[in-house]
Amino acid sequence: MWGLILSGAIVIAIGLILMIEYGYTFTSNPSAFYFTVGSTDIAGMFLLVLGSALILIGGLFKR
Repeated sequence: MWGLILSGAIVIAIGLILMIEYGYTFTSNPSAFYFTVGSTDIAGMFLLVLGSALILIGGLFKR
């Protein structure tokens, strides 16, 4: 149960790092800002959803 919760937290942290890195690429050169959904963006969102699911499943087993 705690393994799922902790692994979900680690996966969420990795997803947040990817999303922050993706946003930083826009702020490093604001004149070239053009929002496109890239592979880093999709991977970050997927990891956030996966981590949230792991935490929820771990919470169900904790009951």
